[in-house]
Amino acid sequence: MKAGTLPSPEPVPNRTTTDPARPLGGSRPATGAAPQRVLLVDDSRSIRTLLKIYLMARNFEFLEAESAEEGLKVAEAETVDLVLTDFHMDGMNGADFAAQIRANPNPKLAKVPILMMTGDPNVAEVRALGQKAGISAFVRKPVSCAQLMTLVDTILPLPRK
Repeated sequence: MKAGTLPSPEPVPNRTTTDPARPLGGSRPATGAAPQRVLLVDDSRSIRTLLKIYLMARNFEFLEAESAEEGLKVAEAETVDLVLTDFHMDGMNGADFAAQIRANPNPKLAKVPILMMTGDPNVAEVRALGQKAGISAFVRKPVSCAQLMTLVDTILPLPRK
């Protein structure tokens, strides 16, 4: 390996649980509490991986989808405590995805916190579409670890014993 280069990351399976022995700081769940489940919906595998790294401190269990359509199937089949979605994806966009989650007949799923992200330069328009769809929070990419953790801690409280 050349000096100044990083090794390629190991492949990340679709479902992972972070390693509680490697905290990155931030909030920790109560001892003995089951990990909260986060659905990451983004057509970029590298963004999904980065989000998992940023959120490791909370000991989440992650579910992944590379499209909004796949994300809906996962959300309907699995228990999800938080959804992080990109706005721009092939097919359905993040705002339409959020609207479908909010319209779901399952009341727990319909109320799940949704954080929508975008790299779109027209932030005001994308934010308005997300708010109309019922998102809980919005962030512009690129997002820092501290910024993401602050938003997540705000919209998804730690589980109680």
